[in-house]
Amino acid sequence: VNKEIDDLVTNTTDYLFGPLSNNSFVESLANRTKTNLRFDEGANNEPRASVYVRINSSTKYRECRLVDVRPEIDLAVLKVVSPTNLTTTDGGEKFEPIPYGSSSSLLVGQRLIAIGNPFGLDQTVTSGVVSALNREMQGVGGNTIRGCIQTDAAINPGNSGGPLLDSKGRLVGVNTAIITTSGSNAGIGFAVPSDKVKSATDEIIAKDRMVTNPQRSAPGWLGADIANPDLSLALVKRIKKEKKGSEGIGLFVSKVAEGSPAQKAGLQALTLTEKGNVVLGDRIVALGGKDISSRNDLEEDMKSRVEGEQVTLTLEDKDGERRVVYITLERKKFE
Repeated sequence: VNKEIDDLVTNTTDYLFGPLSNNSFVESLANRTKTNLRFDEGANNEPRASVYVRINSSTKYRECRLVDVRPEIDLAVLKVVSPTNLTTTDGGEKFEPIPYGSSSSLLVGQRLIAIGNPFGLDQTVTSGVVSALNREMQGVGGNTIRGCIQTDAAINPGNSGGPLLDSKGRLVGVNTAIITTSGSNAGIGFAVPSDKVKSATDEIIAKDRMVTNPQRSAPGWLGADIANPDLSLALVKRIKKEKKGSEGIGLFVSKVAEGSPAQKAGLQALTLTEKGNVVLGDRIVALGGKDISSRNDLEEDMKSRVEGEQVTLTLEDKDGERRVVYITLERKKFE
């Protein structure tokens, strides 16, 4: 983790100010930042850094704990640990999260809204459209981030980490970088897609909850990924043409994790031939006897499931034959 933090600070500083050797003040500041963010090796991974955030329009800063980082998508997860006046009826803290949208469903030309703190001007809102999809860009960690959203919404230094929203206020991306020759907005900004952000944050939070509260029941893990909407639509058209199976119903299984409950139950994922043709696998058409037609339906149901719970899936194979499987969910294994 310490090496990732050092690389992140160095690459970010180089990106914003140029090589450290050209500016002794910036070099000193970067070195202090690295020191403050380092973890004490062997000390239960307790961070030495103190991170503070402001909630909404509050003038008070709340202390946070750095839970984990994902430099490969320019992301960090923080947990507020200091008390706040935002409470529920039972005295617990309450924060209203931004609802997730599906970045895989975005279309070029679709309206977008960016929120951030450009040049320290907090709560600044700008708007634009989806200029392009599936862009690749170099992240501050020096790695390549794939599948990025390109937008012409004004994004400037200080917007990084801010939300990119659709017209319904749902998070479809996290602003991360711009292409510019002047250091300010030139109409070419990039955001990490929300599908990647959600997957990473869900995993980080689930892992942290198991570490900090071992007695708590872990979320139930199925171990099956679902094909994105574009691929699913193409496969539905193919099924309709071949007159096999149920048209427009169910979720295509795109990947089955090794050793997962889904694999133990015999779920078959899509495969590719050497010529690049898609070979159908299983399709989830019902959960608990209830028809299921969207990824959101499955995700919402799985949120309430815990390890050891049994779920009933109705599957349809590539030949249109249906079968029912009973799967006992497990605790997800983290590397």
